[in-house]
Amino acid sequence: MLWGTMNNAVLGMQASSSSMGVISQNISNVNTTGYKRTESLFKTTLSETHAGSNANIFGVKAVSRTNIAYQGSIVGSDSGTDLAINGRGFFMVAPPSVTTDGNTVTSSVPGSTDTTNPKSVLYTRDGAFTFVTGANQEQYFTVGGNYLLGWMADENGAVDSTGDLTPVYTLPETTMQGRTTTTASVLANLPYDSALTESDYDATSSITDPNGDAQDLTLHWTRLDATTWLVTPSVDSSVGSVTSDPVTVTMDAEGNITDPTDFTTQTVGIDWDDGTYGAAVTDTDETVNLSSTKPSMTLQKVYVEVYDSNYNAHTVTLGFERTGTDTWNMHVLPGDDYSGEDIAPIEVTFNGDGKMVSGGTNDLAFSWTDSDGLAGTATVALDTSGMTQYDSSSLSLKGVTTNGYGAGELESYKFNANGELIGSYSNGETRTLFKVPVATFVADNSLEPVSGNLFQRTQQAGALTVSPIEDVESGSSFSTGSLESSNVDIGGEFTTMIITQKAYSSNAQVFKTADEMTQTVRDLKA
Repeated sequence: MLWGTMNNAVLGMQASSSSMGVISQNISNVNTTGYKRTESLFKTTLSETHAGSNANIFGVKAVSRTNIAYQGSIVGSDSGTDLAINGRGFFMVAPPSVTTDGNTVTSSVPGSTDTTNPKSVLYTRDGAFTFVTGANQEQYFTVGGNYLLGWMADENGAVDSTGDLTPVYTLPETTMQGRTTTTASVLANLPYDSALTESDYDATSSITDPNGDAQDLTLHWTRLDATTWLVTPSVDSSVGSVTSDPVTVTMDAEGNITDPTDFTTQTVGIDWDDGTYGAAVTDTDETVNLSSTKPSMTLQKVYVEVYDSNYNAHTVTLGFERTGTDTWNMHVLPGDDYSGEDIAPIEVTFNGDGKMVSGGTNDLAFSWTDSDGLAGTATVALDTSGMTQYDSSSLSLKGVTTNGYGAGELESYKFNANGELIGSYSNGETRTLFKVPVATFVADNSLEPVSGNLFQRTQQAGALTVSPIEDVESGSSFSTGSLESSNVDIGGEFTTMIITQKAYSSNAQVFKTADEMTQTVRDLKA
């Protein structure tokens, strides 16, 4: 009657002891990031059989199962390089021993045909990454000292998610090369009743006639085009006539006379009337300053920053001058260090609804010379077609967008929600440096635990898929600046511990009782 009793009791105590070990492991790792709870399951096992008898004695055996697929809580952290996976998937890491010079994984990364070290790549949910400074590098490690693996971006920040995986690192002394401006767009509203530049304008200058009296010299300005005027001088016909020809005057966008160069001392010949002053009166030459009599120009100004081929910044001013109903001249002012050809004003027109209908797209070629005599150029496709002309008291600037920038030094970096390591540079630009993939399996719980938060691939886990987080079918996502807590329920562990303790004590009592019964039988025979 005591067949298997003591043996089963021993097996029960062993199973309970094994379960207690698992419980203690869970409790000790309750604060371990990414730790997955292990539970003990019990299965019946044949412990004793007797020939010639139909009695088979069944004991118990403990079997451990790790709840890898069960997610822990996502909690915030103080580090911008921490990541948590919300949903399915694992980070891929590799021991430093399987890399060469810190940059290339030489072991069997998924997708590689190398099978010499099939377990060199490990999988974890622990996203508490830190970086270790090496020779001109800062490499990202897990707390356990394994490299984080990812896809390196090219010099333009593009990522090939089918490429090789390498350890994630940064080069703190990296300089981002500048970029010459090739496109620029302006969104703004011009006030439809902005001051109008007159096409015909009269100004007067005082001259002295032969009698010593003041007379008016009229200068009539007639606009020929956006930059050219014809100035025609005249006096009252009762006192004489002007013998000088009209003067062609060129003015820039700021209203400065650029031709003739002697505009401050223009000579005007006067033929004084013989009937008024007598035949003996000598004709005179009068000197006038055209600049003091010129018409005024009002510009609505927009400033565009343009980087040349040497990545030097220049401020290009777009001056919009209203010339008539729904018509404007756009003057392009490249700055004081400009050395290229002058850019002719561009006529811009609007319709009755205030929308631009012509002059909105232009290719502008610039050339500047810096203080060292080095020439820098830029050809910019300027788009102002989105500008409007509505009622407004002043220019309303909505935005200026360009694609150029100067050189910059890497200042900081952090992960974004797509698992991209984004570098921020001193020129205000950002660029993707790496992208972290996620690994998914058919059966996550069949992975082999290496330690509390590291796992190895097994055949039972099924096919492995390595993909960007946004391509994971279950809708997984990264939580930046966050970590996944252990999925251990401390209350549940204590409950299980009490049950396990009772089971152990009960099995011990069975063993003790069976032992006493055996002694009694022995004593009866004696």
